[in-house]
Amino acid sequence: MKTNATTGIWRRTPQLDARFHELLRIDPKLSYTAIAQRLSLEFKITLTKNACIGHGRHAGVPKRQPPRSYAGRKNRKPKPYVAKIRLTPRFRPMSRPSAGRVPLEQLEPNDCRWPEGDRAPFLFCGEPRHGSSSYCWVHAVRSCPSLKVLS
Repeated sequence: MKTNATTGIWRRTPQLDARFHELLRIDPKLSYTAIAQRLSLEFKITLTKNACIGHGRHAGVPKRQPPRSYAGRKNRKPKPYVAKIRLTPRFRPMSRPSAGRVPLEQLEPNDCRWPEGDRAPFLFCGEPRHGSSSYCWVHAVRSCPSLKVLS
């Protein structure tokens, strides 16, 4: 059996144990938080809710049901489970010839957003994106060198 400050205090103070069971007997719906606060005040010690729960379980007090104050939960439909799949490349793809410099207005949702050049007209790579990155494989590795280790 574990011996720590709380189990020791329950052993050393039989009045504390008796009062704990008395509070449970008087009001079975009394929360462990309220019991801990009352016992802390009465015996001038610091007891936590979890110390009272642990002592109650050790003493054989049946587990309590959580409060049923969530109105409308019965009729609520559960959310569908969506598995999160992380796709990782099995091989390092070779860099393809550039798709060309694509203006911002012509970028598709799955095109690489790597800027080409630093003056107007502003153009972008336009290669297909790699995974959830905003860039193609070549530019993703260039922006985050640790990706080389993962491949």
